[in-house]
Amino acid sequence: MAVRATVSRFPVDADAQENSGLPWGVSVTPFASKDENGRPPAYGSDAHLLPRCEHCWAYFNSYCDLEHWAWTCALCGTLNGLSSKAIARFSNPESCPEMMSSFIDLELPDEGSGAEAMQSRPVYVAAIDLSSSEEFLELTKSALLAALEALGPGSLFGLATFSHKLGLYDVQGPIPVVKNVFIPPDTEGALPIELEDVMPLLQFLAPVETCKDRIEAALETLRPTTSWERTTAAGQGIDGILMGGRGFGVAMEALLNYLGSEYGNIFALARIFAFLSGPPDYGAGQLDTRRYGEQYASKGEDADRALLPEQTPFYKELAAVAVQAGVCVDIFAVTNEYTDLASLKFLSIESGGSLCFYPSTDDSTLPQDMYRMLSRPYAFGCVLRLRTSTEFKPGRSYGHFFPDPQYENVQHIICCDSYATYAYDFEFANNVGFSRYGTSLAVFVQLFFLIDELRNSL
Repeated sequence: MAVRATVSRFPVDADAQENSGLPWGVSVTPFASKDENGRPPAYGSDAHLLPRCEHCWAYFNSYCDLEHWAWTCALCGTLNGLSSKAIARFSNPESCPEMMSSFIDLELPDEGSGAEAMQSRPVYVAAIDLSSSEEFLELTKSALLAALEALGPGSLFGLATFSHKLGLYDVQGPIPVVKNVFIPPDTEGALPIELEDVMPLLQFLAPVETCKDRIEAALETLRPTTSWERTTAAGQGIDGILMGGRGFGVAMEALLNYLGSEYGNIFALARIFAFLSGPPDYGAGQLDTRRYGEQYASKGEDADRALLPEQTPFYKELAAVAVQAGVCVDIFAVTNEYTDLASLKFLSIESGGSLCFYPSTDDSTLPQDMYRMLSRPYAFGCVLRLRTSTEFKPGRSYGHFFPDPQYENVQHIICCDSYATYAYDFEFANNVGFSRYGTSLAVFVQLFFLIDELRNSL
């Protein structure tokens, strides 16, 4: 966990901050293995016994004044009593990490049963664009083979494809079997059947340790959709313009509902790897890439700036479905076409995933990037809370998280690795600022980061 301020000294009041012209805030890397000074955390257990302030709910830390029966909160100055368990805990300060370091890593007791812990497994689903080229599929196969090497024991893997139809692969039998569902061409349509009725989820999700060879065999069967199939799907294009039959939006919506129906029951975390070779141009969520080009010149608009906002809220709304289901989506776009990432980005960003763009298959580092991404530790189901001294407070926040609907300044993160960094702006709580304390005031920022599930590197 690392917290880095934008300035070494905070402004004394709002006028000083405004006149300085400098950003005032912090960047936080909550899952970093070392703090901003390169120091590792102090480890301990019984996090549920850590005292909290009765006024601001900040946690006891090494900057708090400790007496025999009470302690004073460093953030708000409230005097709090100590329970008998806390007094016994602090009677031996050498064994208390919160008294030895400002960067501590405490473990909470496991509240789930052993059976539930054994049942929960990480899930990874690859969704591959078949409205593509042989070169794209070869690159995608190489990336997924690298990913299979990086996945930890106990992982479940599902293979899906999309074009003008959505395919689900059963790789748990002697030979790979694919079941297809055709995607409706209209922009408001959804799949005519639930994926659970097409293939039970536990049949779709295969244990990597026992089915790795069969997954690899299934990957070798992937072929691009034929020109005849594309022509059939393209007949439903916008305003008579032939489209490629890439039903990405409907496919992702169906997969999210597929996984979300069993969330929390059969797996601990879920991640979808979506491989795109061009813009979605078929069915719900299709994007009109004709807006890219010379059309803005005649309207007196800046073409580059006009392309920055999204053209449809479909993928932002789909991201909300992913968040609700607890599914992280990573998008890997390998194309030299205009793909309207301004619209697609919300699906990955707001679900805690990554958005990676590669302009060609020739010099793409997709396999290496996949292996590195899955080899390093990452956490799922995280909660982030930033607290400050009473004189100032967090303002706007930036990052791949979504706010808690009930509590202020609490963010939820579906997936967080050791490089994920978030930013906060600060603002003064009143017009006085720090003025009444002079220039020697020590102010505090406390970062709380809760991890529900942890996946370690190999």
